[in-house]
Amino acid sequence: MPSLTGLFVEPLYRLIYGRPAQESDEDAGRRVLVLGGVGGLDILGVGLRYAVGEAGPPVRLESFSWGHGFGRWYSDLTRADSRDRDAARLAEEIRRHRTNRPGSPVFVVARSAGAGIAVMALEQLDPDAVERVILLAPALSPAYDLAPALRAVRREMVVFWSPADLIILGAGTLLFGTIDRVRTIGAGLVGFRVPPSGHPDDDRTRQYRKLRQVRWSPGMIALGHFGGHFGADCPGFLRKHVVPLLRADSGPGATT
Repeated sequence: MPSLTGLFVEPLYRLIYGRPAQESDEDAGRRVLVLGGVGGLDILGVGLRYAVGEAGPPVRLESFSWGHGFGRWYSDLTRADSRDRDAARLAEEIRRHRTNRPGSPVFVVARSAGAGIAVMALEQLDPDAVERVILLAPALSPAYDLAPALRAVRREMVVFWSPADLIILGAGTLLFGTIDRVRTIGAGLVGFRVPPSGHPDDDRTRQYRKLRQVRWSPGMIALGHFGGHFGADCPGFLRKHVVPLLRADSGPGATT
């Protein structure tokens, strides 16, 4: 049975953005693990395929399935036991890849509550296990300690947040809680709280140097991102701000 994205989203994307990236074999390039939000809709994965397009960088896009299935957003958000199992599965998948293909970099792109699964998986990995992590509108609490996850990131963790994400990451997480089970506004609304810098050689300080946070700007409207929770799924936004980060040699200025 065709998915909702296949019926309604993909025809529009194909008209605007052309042909999507085709599925690559294991040797084609970098591995990119993609995690969407609650409820089982793979809008981010579809958007990335069209953002990369036929002429994009040689990446192997893979949607990592987590949660309880289509429409079961409340269970996805509130069942900490399932959340932790999914994070452990993701960590094991990254370990397996590094064992089988030690020279092939791994990237992680995660949105909303999927960002929490990604961060909790990173906490279980060895240092420098992944090349770069991109979090879009993360539904984690702003005070969440990212240092353990940042140790597993070789280059940087890039967080995109928007002060206009008031419905989902404002009222929604205040009412139902974030993926780390705190009733507060989400980090995707205000950014993550960066702790005061300690001694320059302090490990926590070193880890947070790998965090880069990008605030939504009105210029992103032309790319299809109007500041709301689902704007970061738009292929136009992904093509300009996320796809360049999937190149192993891209530097910190790649999203500007």
